[in-house]
Amino acid sequence: MGPPFYNNVNVPIALLLLLLTAVGPLLAWRRTSFASLQRNFTIPITIAAASAVALMIGGVRPWQDISYLYALMAISLSVLVAATVASEFLRGARVISNHTGRNLFSSLVHLWHRNTRRYGGYIVHFGVIVAVIGLAGSAFNQNKEQAMGDGDKMQIGAYTLTYRFSAQDDTPNEETDMAVIDVSQNGRPLPTMYVTRHDFKASQQRNTVPAIRSSILEDLYIVNAGVTSDGRGRVINAHVNPLVSWLWAGWLMIVLGTLLALVPNKAAVTVPQTAPARAVPAVVMAQTTGAGD
Repeated sequence: MGPPFYNNVNVPIALLLLLLTAVGPLLAWRRTSFASLQRNFTIPITIAAASAVALMIGGVRPWQDISYLYALMAISLSVLVAATVASEFLRGARVISNHTGRNLFSSLVHLWHRNTRRYGGYIVHFGVIVAVIGLAGSAFNQNKEQAMGDGDKMQIGAYTLTYRFSAQDDTPNEETDMAVIDVSQNGRPLPTMYVTRHDFKASQQRNTVPAIRSSILEDLYIVNAGVTSDGRGRVINAHVNPLVSWLWAGWLMIVLGTLLALVPNKAAVTVPQTAPARAVPAVVMAQTTGAGD
């Protein structure tokens, strides 16, 4: 069994858990009704559906590849979780603001102080969905390999790579081979990128150092894969990986939410409970009945 089997089995399970992350916090124990479901989920579901439509308009074609379908579902469910988490924060903050006259931000801080575990947990939920969006971006990865000489160009996604020249350095410890590549995105020049390979003589080992350009939307990796067969150019590997930064941001939010959940509450959280009915002694019942007669 290889990766396709585990992707087909585990991805649907992960999507189901993501759905439960959105639904669970808004379902009151033994007090959920159709009216409450409609009130709590109408806006989040509308936002999630709108995000799915926007992704398909933007070029995501779930009917072309199963990975695109999984990515679309993962991002849409993540938007649903984000909307439910935001609605919980806003609902609680508005109640506090209406009773105390505080502004919305101050009410949010006060809300967190009243129940740090609950709202710190919500931040963890938000971090999870940001990380999931980052993982979903892997469905749109692009890879390309090309032998390039001076002046040659490679097109990958929105990027144009222009091979300028290569330079070598030889020391007693290592040999270094560096390729210098100009980069532009949609015609806009970007900083030049330098990709190097190190051959260590003593250990007979090779180390390839990629050049990386990161942004909030995608990362560009360029690798010097070695000298071409004619010795006049280099084999260049280029990779465009979307949403990698979202993955790292998600893990940071998870850590932040965990730390916030560990902060003690400023005031004890009170949970209203209905007092159990007390049994009336039979003697008292008899006396009461006699008095009525």
